[in-house]
Amino acid sequence: MILIIGAMASETVKIETLIKNPDYLTISSKAIVTGEIMGKKVMLATTGVGKVNAALTLSAILATYPIESIINVGLVGGFKPLHQGDMVIIKEAAYHDFDLSIFGYELGQVPQMPTYYPSSESLIHAVSSKLDLKHVRLYTGDKFLTNPLEMGSVCDMEGAALYQTAYLYQTPIISIKVVSDVVGEQAQIEDYELFEQTSSERFKSIIGQIL
Repeated sequence: MILIIGAMASETVKIETLIKNPDYLTISSKAIVTGEIMGKKVMLATTGVGKVNAALTLSAILATYPIESIINVGLVGGFKPLHQGDMVIIKEAAYHDFDLSIFGYELGQVPQMPTYYPSSESLIHAVSSKLDLKHVRLYTGDKFLTNPLEMGSVCDMEGAALYQTAYLYQTPIISIKVVSDVVGEQAQIEDYELFEQTSSERFKSIIGQIL
């Protein structure tokens, strides 16, 4: 079974319309839909915003269901030279707000964990054969960033937590993101709010193309 997972209903609601023979259930208080897309068994989950919601939902799913691979979709802030509306594949994810560097760890590194959690090479190859997208690094933290971090990268509030959970469960993961706002732009907040309203159609189109 393929798990499609996002943080907000505004990102996932239209994907649900692709699912044939849907079945509805609840896992850790989160609404889950199972069924088929293009003849493939899928599960669609909406975690809620933030690292704890993301890790809790994914962990509960992976501990209960035979998930073969994970596709994460969602909006991200982009750092120049990225533009609003750019679609990207995440090559690796890391935390921007975890710091034990005083004890010799790399910035963002959780003890006994890698600093960067890579996407599955086989999933990158499969998606890249259907979508020609930039491959970028994702930074995750419990803060909506308004100051630039690393040129050409993106940021969100869930991705690295999903990647760390997938790493611990040894489950292949890939993330396809759409830049909703450019970090540091004067109209960043307004850009995000307007873009979010139409984001689910974009992710429906992405899933329709890659499955």
